[in-house]
Amino acid sequence: MLTEERAITAATVDDVDVRQFRNHLARQGLDRTDPQPSSEDGLRNFGVVTKFDGRLHPTLFGLLAFGKQPQTFPRTTNFWIDCVAYAGTDQAADLIMAREATGRLDEQVSNASGWTRAFGHRERYEGIVRHDIPLLPVAAIREALVNAVTHRDYAITGSKVQLEVFTDRVDVTSPGALPNDLSVDAVRQGGRTCIRNEQMANFMLARGFMEKRGRGYLVMRQAMLGFNGTEPDIAEDRVSRFVTVTFRLHR
Repeated sequence: MLTEERAITAATVDDVDVRQFRNHLARQGLDRTDPQPSSEDGLRNFGVVTKFDGRLHPTLFGLLAFGKQPQTFPRTTNFWIDCVAYAGTDQAADLIMAREATGRLDEQVSNASGWTRAFGHRERYEGIVRHDIPLLPVAAIREALVNAVTHRDYAITGSKVQLEVFTDRVDVTSPGALPNDLSVDAVRQGGRTCIRNEQMANFMLARGFMEKRGRGYLVMRQAMLGFNGTEPDIAEDRVSRFVTVTFRLHR
């Protein structure tokens, strides 16, 4: 059984926000299915809940996509984005700002990307017209965060997605190595996809957080080249099991 399909036995069906689930189906034109999506059979058909020891429980996917409070259970307590800004180039520097981007998958990405927009703006003047320059282009940081929460290895329960802002760069680190035999070079080239969490990816795609599979790095690269002429860097550590995307803040 895939990790995203496993039951969160500490949770019950009541921990699923059925209204959010129905809205998700409505956006795809699937709200008139039979049986009704809000029924237990409907929830099971879409992988939101599953039966374990004779009882229905939300799946990991169901809880992270439609849960009322996804991080309140022992299995899911670290499944969120930790946002930290430092006053230097490494973690030994003073911490100047932090935030916990919790909630459902789409809420985590929105909260974390919004956090980066709340600080770090620079000003540029063209004549008397002022232009505010953000820390990073929204398309780049959002794509990195979407990939991090969607493709992380949820079998690793003790680690969070990390969004770290330094004075020279921004790092987005996702627990888990690249799935199967996918290489860093293949990610850079785009096109070939190897998805670890299929249902989560479909959810984020339907929510409009993903444009097209396999284009994540290309989207980030294009955004950064147009922003400051740099390209994102991707580093994988298969021993410690994490992947980091780095955005340079300067040429």
